[in-house]
Amino acid sequence: MFVPNDQHLQLSMFSSISFLPEKILKRLEDSWAGTFYREIFVRIDEKVFAGLYSDEASRPNTPVNVLVGLEILKSGFGWSDEEMYDHFCYDVQVRYALGYRDLSVGHFELRTTYNFRGRVTQHMQETGENLIEQVFEQITDEQIAAFELKTDKLRMDSTMIASNIRQMTRLQLLVEVLQRVQRMLDEADQQRYAEAFEPYLKGSSGQYIYHLKGEDALEHLQRIGELMSRLVAELATDYHTGPAYRVLQRVFQEHFSIDAASLRPKAGKELRASSLQSPDDWEATYRRKRGEDYQGYVVNATETCNPENELQLIVKVQTEPNNTDDAAMLDAALPDIKERTGVEQMNTDGGYNSPDVDQTMRELGVEQVQSAIRGRKPAEEKLSLEDFAWELDAAGKPQTVTCPNGQQVTVTAGRKEQRYRAAFNAADCKNCSCCAVCPTRPLKCTPERVLRFSQQDVAVALRRQRTAEARASGQNLRAAVEATVRSLKHPFGNGKVPVRGQPRVSIVMLGAAAMSNLRRIHRYLVGQETAKRAKKSAENETRRGQQVPDGSPFPSFLVPLCNFLRLINRLMRPFQPIPAHGA
Repeated sequence: MFVPNDQHLQLSMFSSISFLPEKILKRLEDSWAGTFYREIFVRIDEKVFAGLYSDEASRPNTPVNVLVGLEILKSGFGWSDEEMYDHFCYDVQVRYALGYRDLSVGHFELRTTYNFRGRVTQHMQETGENLIEQVFEQITDEQIAAFELKTDKLRMDSTMIASNIRQMTRLQLLVEVLQRVQRMLDEADQQRYAEAFEPYLKGSSGQYIYHLKGEDALEHLQRIGELMSRLVAELATDYHTGPAYRVLQRVFQEHFSIDAASLRPKAGKELRASSLQSPDDWEATYRRKRGEDYQGYVVNATETCNPENELQLIVKVQTEPNNTDDAAMLDAALPDIKERTGVEQMNTDGGYNSPDVDQTMRELGVEQVQSAIRGRKPAEEKLSLEDFAWELDAAGKPQTVTCPNGQQVTVTAGRKEQRYRAAFNAADCKNCSCCAVCPTRPLKCTPERVLRFSQQDVAVALRRQRTAEARASGQNLRAAVEATVRSLKHPFGNGKVPVRGQPRVSIVMLGAAAMSNLRRIHRYLVGQETAKRAKKSAENETRRGQQVPDGSPFPSFLVPLCNFLRLINRLMRPFQPIPAHGA
C-alpha cells in the first residue's frame, strides 16, 4: 500500500545527529548531504509512483523518496548495490541526505531496491512511461525556478555509453544462443537433440571458438545456421513464448539468409547495426564512430547555457540505442523541451541538422546555432545562398531575398512543392562585380537572372549564417557541454555502466545527471556562502576601525546566559524543518 513519506519533516528531539558537536553538525548541514536533502530529496514527488503499489490495505511501502534518492546516489557515485546499501546503513552523510537523523530507524532489506527497480522497469516496458525521468524533470524544473535561471538558450550533445555485456565475436554469439536454447528444453527434448547440441556443449562459447582457425569459421557458421533453422521450425509450438526461443529466432533471421531453398550465412556487410549484440541485452546496438567500435547506447544531454546564469543545469537526458541519429533525438525532444523551458535558441554541433529538425524548429519558433554544418561545404571561390539576405514569414517560408550587391526581389513559388525562384534584373546584375561567381542563371527570353532553390536550401543557408555569426562573436555557447557529457560517464570509469537493457541504462544516466546538477548547485551555494563571509568579515574590520576607544566591554556576567540560550536553540533545531532553496 502506498504511503507518502513526510516523517523527515518532523524530527526527534534526541536523534543520533543532534548529539554531534555543534561545529561538526554545522559542517554536516553545509556539506553536499545538506544540499542533496534540500535540493533533491524534499522535491521528489512520491505520488508519481503510487500506481506501482496496491490500493488494498496492506503493509506500508518503504519510502519512495528514499528509494529514488538511493538510485540517484548510486549512479552519481558509481556504487555497486552492496556499496550503496552499506553507505545507507553506516554513512551519516547519506543518512542525512535521505532525511534520516537517527541511525536506528528506516532500515530495510537490499532486496527492496531490486523489487522497486523491477516495478519501475516493468511499468516503463508496458506503458513507455519513465517515472524516474518524470521525477528528474520535475526536480530540475523546480531548481530552475528556485535559482531563477534563464532557459531561453540551451545546448545539447551526445556520448556513447557501453552496456554491461561481453564483447563477443559473431560465432561466439551464435554458440552462446545455442547453449541457452539447450538449457531451455525439457528433459525429453534435451535427449532428443543431444547429438545435435553435443559439439557446442563441451565448454563455454568462448572455449568453443578458442581452438578454431580463421579459415574454418565459415564452415562452422554454415553448420550452426542449419541447426538453428531446424530448431526454429521444430520448437515453435512448445517454446515460442520463451525468451531463449525468441533470441534464437531473432539471431537466425539476422545472421542467415535462405535463397532459392538454400541457406547461407550473411556476409559481414549485410549485418545491420541493430542486430543483437548479446543475449543479455536485446536493445544494445553496434556503432562505429571515429574509428572506434561501440556496443550499447547513446546518451543525449540538454542543459541551459545563457551566459547570465550563475550556474547551468541539465534539463533533459535521453537514452537510445547507439545507432540512433543525433538529429532524431533532437527532433523527438524539442516539443517537450519547448513546453518546459520556452527555449528560443538551441546550440548544437554539426550532427544535429536534418529536414525534420528544420521543420520542427520552424513550428516551435526555435533558432538552431551549430558549431559546424554536416554536409559538403560550398565552394569558397563562388557565392552561395548564405551570402544572400533572406526574409521569411511566420511559417518560415522565404518572402524576399537580397543579393550581396543590394538588389532585393520577391520570392515566388516554383513548379514543385517546397521549391522557389527569385528573378533579379539582368541590367542591374550586368555591372555587378560578383556576377561571374553568382549562383543565379540568366534567362534567354527575358532580361532576368533567376535563382532557384528549395526550402531546405534556405534552412541550410540560414544555419550557416548563424554559425558564422557565432564564430565572429567569439562566444561558443556549445563548447562547455562536452564537460557535461563527461560528467555523466565519469562515475563509471571506462564509460561502461554496470547494468543492461535500455530501461535500466536510462535510469542510471538520469541519476548521474541529477547528481551532476546537485554538485553544481552545491559549488554555487558554497561560493555564495564564502563570498558572504568575506563581505561580512570586511564589514567587521571596517566597524572595528571605527569603534570609539572608550567603548564599554561586553559584561562578563551575561556569558553563561548566552551559552544557555545557544544550548536551547540547538536542542530545538530538529523541530525546524529544513526548507528547500527558494521555498
